[in-house]
Amino acid sequence: MFARISIFLLSQLMLLSVHAAEQVVVGVSLDPPQDNNQKIVEPTLNVLKNTFGPQNLKIVRLPLPELEKNLEAGKIDIFLSTSGLSRRMAQKGAKELATMVSDRLPNPNEAYGTLFITRKDSPINNISDMQGHSVVANLKGGFYGHQIGLGELVKQGYDPYTFFSSVHYVGRDLKKVVDAVLKGKADVGSVSSCFLEDTYPKDGEVWKNLKGIGLKPNGTGCLASTDLYPNWSVSTMPTADPAVARKAAEALLAMPKAEGGMGWSIATDSTKTDELFKDLQIGPFGFLKDWFSKEFRTRYAGWLLLGIGLFASSLLLSFILGQIVRKRTRSLTESLKKQNELRRKEKAVSEKLSALERLGVVDQLSSIVVHELRQPLTTIRAFLFGAKKKAEKGVLSSEEALTVFEKIEAQSNRAQRIVDDVRKYAKQKTGKYEKFSLSDAVDSALKDFKDSGSYSGALKVAVNENIMMRGSRLEIELVVHNLLKNAAESISQHRRRHPLISIALSRKDDKAELIVSDNGGSMADAPSNVLSSSKPEGLGLGLLIVKAVAARHGGCFRLDVDDKKASACLTLPIPEDLNEK
Repeated sequence: MFARISIFLLSQLMLLSVHAAEQVVVGVSLDPPQDNNQKIVEPTLNVLKNTFGPQNLKIVRLPLPELEKNLEAGKIDIFLSTSGLSRRMAQKGAKELATMVSDRLPNPNEAYGTLFITRKDSPINNISDMQGHSVVANLKGGFYGHQIGLGELVKQGYDPYTFFSSVHYVGRDLKKVVDAVLKGKADVGSVSSCFLEDTYPKDGEVWKNLKGIGLKPNGTGCLASTDLYPNWSVSTMPTADPAVARKAAEALLAMPKAEGGMGWSIATDSTKTDELFKDLQIGPFGFLKDWFSKEFRTRYAGWLLLGIGLFASSLLLSFILGQIVRKRTRSLTESLKKQNELRRKEKAVSEKLSALERLGVVDQLSSIVVHELRQPLTTIRAFLFGAKKKAEKGVLSSEEALTVFEKIEAQSNRAQRIVDDVRKYAKQKTGKYEKFSLSDAVDSALKDFKDSGSYSGALKVAVNENIMMRGSRLEIELVVHNLLKNAAESISQHRRRHPLISIALSRKDDKAELIVSDNGGSMADAPSNVLSSSKPEGLGLGLLIVKAVAARHGGCFRLDVDDKKASACLTLPIPEDLNEK
């Protein structure tokens, strides 16, 4: 037993000798010298000297800004300061060992707040009355004398950084704050609670000429405009050895009470302090000020720009539509100018492609652009022409104008899709093949064909079965529209009294069959000459495109023509995984 005790004591002595070899640096915040808490500073330092030995303890007394810099640089092991500084340093690893208590302030969790003061003849009585006035405080980083007051502004719904017309800092001495208010240099002063009570006689001139603003009852006997926050603290930094921290905590908690019952206890609630720093975006929550610029810049910049672009586009569209409703005549004129510009560009492109064709260098892909863009552009011209005529007669309503522009927008989008797809082909890439409803694609092409106004005869539609396939929906829509347009042109050329176009979609085993027929007929040589055009301005590429699309999708295309009718048949394979009957 004796041997075990001897070994334990020897180990403790060795441990102390190791720690004694390393000097412990203690930092002390030079807060206002008239602060009543200064009465416990020297007794506390003496206890630490006795605990570690005077030769092993280095004491540095620094103004608040310098103390913060030294803490961040890792030059201080233990520091005595306001609880606010301790919590601000939490992001650097600070840990509270003990928190001050006294007979007047027995609860370490609720001790001090901020008191706003003004002259007694001032009309300022409440927090809201201070808005737009000047304020004077001791330090920008002063916890009790300034930051808690800013937090109260946040609680009442104000922006603390724009609330006052101006903010002036006079240094660590709170007496200068009081003097500035009394002399009219500032409308409002910000001091720590209990400062007036501890510094100025109750029957003196200061109490006669000053008043508190927005006072809150607190039970401490001190005026305060805010809630109360934890008292001064002794804290350690990561540079302090755990054994040093333990011995310091034990010594402080066992320390005899100083004057006024001042001593050290343990605070258990720092929630209000953390919420304060979160509201002000300082201390452990200082990153919130840079969160947008850093987090979004590094992780969400692309999405942010996309969102801004979409939002801006939405605003632009809303503005344009509003202008259309309010000033439809001017909008129609501008639209006609744009249409004329499109016509000019189309003519230039057509002339250029015609020249290239004569030189023999126009390939299939570039021809698709000219061939397929005619329909949406023609449709746009038709809508604009009709709208113009109604506008000239003064019978174009806002609702009709909106409908016209919605249809123009739809045709423009379709033209854009065509261009995008063709650009992919031009780079030797196929369009995006995806699962889609062939029935829906046929219906969509039918709708575009009807909207174009190029055919006013009867349409017989038999698309009753929902057939799914995989491929390019845009290509299939172009094929269907092309076949319908060719049928309409055939009927128009032969001037049938009862024009009829039939379109039927059906499933045959593992294939889908689309048949478009008309009662135009004639052209007995059509099957052997499907790549030529009967129109003088045409490139003769319509059926070539159909045949190419069919081949690209693994299908085939045939054309049957006689004197009474013409039929175009497109057969496409249905993938096995979609071949469900």
